[in-house]
Amino acid sequence: MAPTTLRRRWRTSLAGTVMALGLVGVGDAVQAALCPAQVNQRIEADLAQAPLDTAYVGLLAQTQAANPQQRRTLLAQRPNALFVPASNMKVLTSAAALHRLGPSYRIRTSVHGTVNPGGMATLRVVGRGDPTVGADQMTALATQLRNAGVTQVNRLVMDDSYFPGWATNPTWEWEDAQFYFAVPVNGLMFNQNALPVRVAPTQVGEPLALTGLEALPAGPWPLVNHSRTVAPGTAAQPMSLQRHGDSLNLYLTGQMAADANPASPVLGVFNPAEQFAAALQTALSQQGIPTAQVDIAQTPAASLGPELAAIESPPMAELLVPTNRDSDNIYAEVLLKTLGVAGVTEPPADASRAGAGAIRTALTELGVNAEPLRIADGSGLSRHNLISPAAVVDTLQAMAIHPQSQVFRNSLAVAGESGTLRNRLVNTPLSGRVMGKTGALTGHVSLSAYVQPPNHPPLIVSIAINHSNQHASVLRAKIDEWLLLLAQLSPDC
Repeated sequence: MAPTTLRRRWRTSLAGTVMALGLVGVGDAVQAALCPAQVNQRIEADLAQAPLDTAYVGLLAQTQAANPQQRRTLLAQRPNALFVPASNMKVLTSAAALHRLGPSYRIRTSVHGTVNPGGMATLRVVGRGDPTVGADQMTALATQLRNAGVTQVNRLVMDDSYFPGWATNPTWEWEDAQFYFAVPVNGLMFNQNALPVRVAPTQVGEPLALTGLEALPAGPWPLVNHSRTVAPGTAAQPMSLQRHGDSLNLYLTGQMAADANPASPVLGVFNPAEQFAAALQTALSQQGIPTAQVDIAQTPAASLGPELAAIESPPMAELLVPTNRDSDNIYAEVLLKTLGVAGVTEPPADASRAGAGAIRTALTELGVNAEPLRIADGSGLSRHNLISPAAVVDTLQAMAIHPQSQVFRNSLAVAGESGTLRNRLVNTPLSGRVMGKTGALTGHVSLSAYVQPPNHPPLIVSIAINHSNQHASVLRAKIDEWLLLLAQLSPDC
């Protein structure tokens, strides 16, 4: 089905929902005012029947206020219970990063060494987890090195020790770890450690064609191709592209009909430091600088020589935008690990665990009770995270009065306008009035946001639906229905 048709059907369905909830035509004002008790009754009725009667649901809606004593709780369903937050975990991670590191914090990648009179140099590249490094940044480093007098590199050491511990979070699912949204997060990342490829049918009876592996700077991975192209109209076995264990071997299985559209999966790179090194070697070569030897180092140097070249990421204020608005897992994991290692006198055993501790500390400083929470990663991809709606609401309350409150708000998606909320609540009374963070894993859907009803003081809302057997689209629609109920709140009750 064409995307335009899907959007048309979705909007028609939403318009029907709006009318069923007692709202007038799409884009018009709210027709009927509701009291919190009435909204709560409707939500409780929803919880008692399909599709939510078998799910585990938590909800908290409070008025926004600087003084905790002035905050009024309007709706509460298991507010202190612990839920798998999915990407709502990013609310806590980004708040902690902004609070502890500040809006101007940048991630620096530096090249150290000495250049002998003939231009020969031994270089050490120290990566600190910049997720924005691409070909342009490689060119910038190579150009700086040429300007520093480097004409050839006898040894290029890639220092990938900045984030100790697991590069891929051990609590993530193996199926996820194959792809771009669950790549290793290390000190030296190139093109976000991701690789877009294309799988297309060929002639009937022949293997499918996979292209894109040649774009890997360090060279393509071995491809084991057991796939087949089948005749149009044939029931094709699902196509699968996977690796086994830590091997770089790529296995392509399954079938595609000869008239099928190509698939465009984006794979995660399992050897990121090698890819970074190869990309830098290419950039150096383009500047006329050959490299004789490349080594990957997993332990930091006792001392570094002079800095010959460096690049920096955009500031924290900009890094938060893909983290929250677009729900980029890699950015969130970089923030988590950076929190774990920045400013410490002794490197931790594991950057992610240290980052989790730093998030707890930051939340406590913000007035949030972090003691009951379980933090396993920064992005929410882990099913081991356990967060309460109350903790998320308290975090949003704290960030609403934080010195960097506007920076934080600017990082959030806006209903009907941007990010992961751009296609939700379109042409309703809440379009442009919900600024928040979405979340979805199989069986788990969440939303936490600042909500401005048309005729009511501002609200802060956190909703988590766990352990559901429904598709995420069904659960999102139910959350949007509840938000539209909140849009009808009266200030008089």
